[in-house]
Amino acid sequence: MNIQDDICEALCGGFEVRRLKMGYAIRSPFTWFTGDALTFYARLDGGRVRIEDDAASYAELEGAGVDFSTDTRLGILSGLMEEHGVEFDQVAMRFQTAWLSGQQAGEGAARFLAFMHRLQDMVFTTRDRVASTFRDDLVAALADRFGAEADIGVDEPAAEGLKDYVVDVLVKHKSGRRVAIFAGITEHRALEAVLLSKELELKGEENVIPFLIYQETNTKRVSIRTQSRAMNSDLELGTWDGARVLVEVLDKVAKRATRR
Repeated sequence: MNIQDDICEALCGGFEVRRLKMGYAIRSPFTWFTGDALTFYARLDGGRVRIEDDAASYAELEGAGVDFSTDTRLGILSGLMEEHGVEFDQVAMRFQTAWLSGQQAGEGAARFLAFMHRLQDMVFTTRDRVASTFRDDLVAALADRFGAEADIGVDEPAAEGLKDYVVDVLVKHKSGRRVAIFAGITEHRALEAVLLSKELELKGEENVIPFLIYQETNTKRVSIRTQSRAMNSDLELGTWDGARVLVEVLDKVAKRATRR
């Protein structure tokens, strides 16, 4: 067995190059953050080649929450483009290389693919930051609302007999009731909230009130099917977008924490 050949075959075999009128479409074996295959293009002009994206990447990144209006984000983007020899066409809204010779095309394609990988990392760091900020804001608002009436904990089991269900925020009210809050920022957390609700129902536990609080009304991070399951369960639901809605969520938590 030739390990070198096996590695080359596994990597190269995952690429698909298709001829187009403008040049070539290059489908890589890697995944773009949207779930689609990471695909880019080689535009031909005589003996020259330019590597470019599909002119949708910038809009997709903004749609995922990457804010290019901040100096920090623009600085990161500019650094990535300079490092990988990439330009941004503001008219076509397209990431692209300079025109290259045919001999430079292979190296240019490899550098552009590396750039696209680094580019989508901005989405994942943004999501982590947003998720952390959401929970921190939630904890701060609950602490301010309840004051000395309740202890606010994070990453704690919903109750002594439910150690497998670690909730994002736990409100331990002096009334003896607990409000177990899941921050609905991922499919996984929303499903855990549904399972906890069912577990509490089966145990007949009335002193633990499960909550699922979405970060935004039209969340795309939790499937429609899971949202439907949550609505049809005993979960208390809330949404955290907008000052009026925020007050409503805090009111609902407070009422359930003190109701006997």
